[in-house]
Amino acid sequence: MQEVSNSLKEANKLLRTADHLVYVTYPLIKDNKLIITITENLAEGMKKAMDALLYYDKYYKRIMILPHDFQSKMNIFKESCTRYNINLNYLNLLRDLNELQNAHKKSTMEFVRNDKYVITENNFNIKTLTYQKAKEYVNSSKPFFAKINFLLQNVKN
Repeated sequence: MQEVSNSLKEANKLLRTADHLVYVTYPLIKDNKLIITITENLAEGMKKAMDALLYYDKYYKRIMILPHDFQSKMNIFKESCTRYNINLNYLNLLRDLNELQNAHKKSTMEFVRNDKYVITENNFNIKTLTYQKAKEYVNSSKPFFAKINFLLQNVKN
């Protein structure tokens, strides 16, 4: 149960960081490089929340193994979503954030142009992020975190 508690605490911390960056830091500084930091924190936070629920299911033997790769976790998490009545739209949000995170890690070039953070990939695909889009991601993910926290509120250390 310690894994559940630790993952949930870390997920909430990352959400608070992303929220603070969106609503406090970015409006003060107006540095578009913060946009990628916001999405990185949010992606990691959602992954940690997903891990917390998967650890919880593993503890109660609803799942036997917990894989390490993202896609396998997503497939297992999809089953948990139906079990706990979690909206499947959050899976799309998590997938989008993971794709952005991977594009950022593998990108050959990144730059800021016209209030947009532009990520170019090796095959010249371009992904753009705006402050407004980062704000939407944070606002869209808050009910997901609320649901996970509600489901795991009685977890003891």
